[in-house]
Amino acid sequence: MMGLLNKEITIMNFDETYFTQQKLQQFPHENINVQQLKHVNLYCEEDSITRLYSFLQKRQRRGITFIGSGNYHYVTYLLLKEMKKPFTLVLFDNHPDLSQHQGDRLLSCGSWVSYALSNNPLLKKVVIIGPTVQQVASIHNPRISVYSFKDKQTYSTTAILSAIPTDNVYISIDKDVLNTNEVQTNWDQGVMTVDMLIHYLTSILQFKKVEGVDICGEEKLSPLQAILPDYQTIILKNEKANLKILQSCLKEAAVTLKGA
Repeated sequence: MMGLLNKEITIMNFDETYFTQQKLQQFPHENINVQQLKHVNLYCEEDSITRLYSFLQKRQRRGITFIGSGNYHYVTYLLLKEMKKPFTLVLFDNHPDLSQHQGDRLLSCGSWVSYALSNNPLLKKVVIIGPTVQQVASIHNPRISVYSFKDKQTYSTTAILSAIPTDNVYISIDKDVLNTNEVQTNWDQGVMTVDMLIHYLTSILQFKKVEGVDICGEEKLSPLQAILPDYQTIILKNEKANLKILQSCLKEAAVTLKGA
């Protein structure tokens, strides 16, 4: 059976970002409130990692996880621990998240992919799609394939699928891979359009067993900012992208289940 194997939704609330996305909130979902956790922004200390993992393990709804800001993208590292079969991580991101400084033992939003490659024996391959940052030129690892959009290249879905050696896949999406007309994040952004992202996403969902999807890349907003007109525009843009991605995932799950 191909497609998204679990289609239930979890929303992680590190802050109040998602509270303002009213249409997203209308989908049945489970909330995980982690606003009280300390030392989780950008880097995550050991105690907080343990507590976060405990929160995730207790959730009832699995399949699609909204993480929040890209500052918390390291949560994907914990979600990958739930994989039971050899798998490929497909990462849509403007950054490879592979930095690992000597002596830096803290899990971070910039190093979690390196941690996963080192510590998750079931992770066979990482396929990174869409980065435009300079660091991708220095990646020489047989377990990593990078499809850079630095010079606005496009790649066929056949090329992407051929880079995925396993039947089972986990997909992680950081919306900073998208251009600034489509969304606004708190990181430098790439050039991809939402439609192009969904084109690749749909193809992977059609031909692979996707065990989970997560989405991050929200603009961090305070409750005061959220009521200002300029920020209202940002919220609507980001929510629109979230809804398109979510609906694409659910559509492929429904088609798969119906045909099973």
